[in-house]
Amino acid sequence: MVIKSGYKRRRTLKAGTRRAALPLAMMSSALFIVACPTAIAQQLSPPDGYAPASTPESAAQSQGGSAPVGTIAQPSVDNPGWVAGVTVGELYTDNLRLAASGRSKQASWITQVEPFLRAAYSGKRLSGVIDYTLTGYLYEGQHHGKQLTHNLDAQGSVTVLPDHFFISGSAVYGSQIISNETSAVPGTYFLSNNRANVARGTLSPYWVQDVADVGTATLRYSYGRVVYNTNGIPSQKQSENVLAGVPDVSSHTLQFGFSSPKDRSVGWNLRYSDQRIEPDYGRGLEYAIAQAGGYVELNYSLRLLADAGRESQFFPDGSVDKLGASFWDVGVSWADALNSLEAKFGHRFYGRSYQFSWRHTAARLNTTVSYVEQPTDINQQLLGQNPGDIVSTPVNGSIIPSLSQRQAYLMKRATVSAEYDMPDSKLRVAMYDERRTFFAPGTRGERVRNANVDWRFEVGAFTTLTPTLGWQRYKFRDGQDRDNLYEELALVHQFSAKDFASVKFRHDTSDVSSALPGAHGYNVNVIFLQWTHLL
Repeated sequence: MVIKSGYKRRRTLKAGTRRAALPLAMMSSALFIVACPTAIAQQLSPPDGYAPASTPESAAQSQGGSAPVGTIAQPSVDNPGWVAGVTVGELYTDNLRLAASGRSKQASWITQVEPFLRAAYSGKRLSGVIDYTLTGYLYEGQHHGKQLTHNLDAQGSVTVLPDHFFISGSAVYGSQIISNETSAVPGTYFLSNNRANVARGTLSPYWVQDVADVGTATLRYSYGRVVYNTNGIPSQKQSENVLAGVPDVSSHTLQFGFSSPKDRSVGWNLRYSDQRIEPDYGRGLEYAIAQAGGYVELNYSLRLLADAGRESQFFPDGSVDKLGASFWDVGVSWADALNSLEAKFGHRFYGRSYQFSWRHTAARLNTTVSYVEQPTDINQQLLGQNPGDIVSTPVNGSIIPSLSQRQAYLMKRATVSAEYDMPDSKLRVAMYDERRTFFAPGTRGERVRNANVDWRFEVGAFTTLTPTLGWQRYKFRDGQDRDNLYEELALVHQFSAKDFASVKFRHDTSDVSSALPGAHGYNVNVIFLQWTHLL
């Protein structure tokens, strides 16, 4: 335990059968190569809450900085170690099956037992992190049953030949919503018959070669696999296959990059990527791009950018012309001690295109704004492999389309996040807007928008109170609109360096104008009483 001085004292915890699982050999390899340069800091107990994107605060925690009361920092490659513990608690909900508003609801007490392990290792050859949680639910009241859920996030790399040959891998397992059009609330304990397990694994050997003063070349092959199942999820109707039409998927990606040294005033880069998405049945997809680019440095902070090349063109009948369309873009990048900005505009096979990113990092205020356009599909999003990037990371599952949506689409995604540190509180705001135009004849697009605000107050030396407000509007292809709203109030008290408790109340409402049979609105309340002990 470390007691740090400041405006207020706080204790800081430091990290001292069609649908089988992924092939054993691949999963074992991915787990062996557990590493990730990305740090993750999560609130321990609530399994249903809003999952914000990584923030500068989470990065600081992973490096041994001050963590808020009731938060366990994820060890990182830079700050290796491990932390393990268990959360036990009671949950009460007045609408276990998310019944429609005005209809009879089923209430239940749910006993929760949740052991967890978070670890990181950093060596000369092997480095990695792992975050694993096993959650058991025991249902009481009108429904007697149990459920066991697994959540795994492991990523890493091994050095085969120093400075040249590396192998990276990842293994991710967790629950996802099958259809966003029907009743769905974040929280694996709900029995809504609208969830499935998604296992994702990648294995990626790559070679890095410095070519004298010319530049650096990278050659990478990546294999990915996405497997869906309903193992351990109760209330799945035996007569209904909720994953009908959702095949398991393999991905094969070949990438090459060659770029000039970074310290040059005039630089260039060459990139090629070809990713094939191959479902176990049905039509596959292929994302390919060949690009040449360059920059001119005007001064220490400002650069002019330009890119041009060929990319795959997607047609409404579902066919793809590999490298069938040309593209170009121009833009600027600018950076100083507190800011990093890049903006581009150009033309691609679908018309004008735009890209934008801005990050501001200061002592109290941190802000990130981004806008991106790209053809993609749900499996590429799950695997996190953008054909234009050499290194990629899986996206947060909360912003992907329904698992039942298998077509490719043009994604236009805007995100804004900000956090402001005050002496005894922290305010965080996140907003998200994504438009999806599907490459299919006569179909409407989708649009999803959401906003989240939470404000954590230190109400005592070892106590925090956090109100949260969230909103989401989802416009579907069939014309349905769904508005979701939730309010949450969480009180956390830390009793010692190894023990803390939390009480949380959450209220969710959903209103729907439906064109889909079975879709309806609902209201649900949940109370959480939880205790966490670190080993």
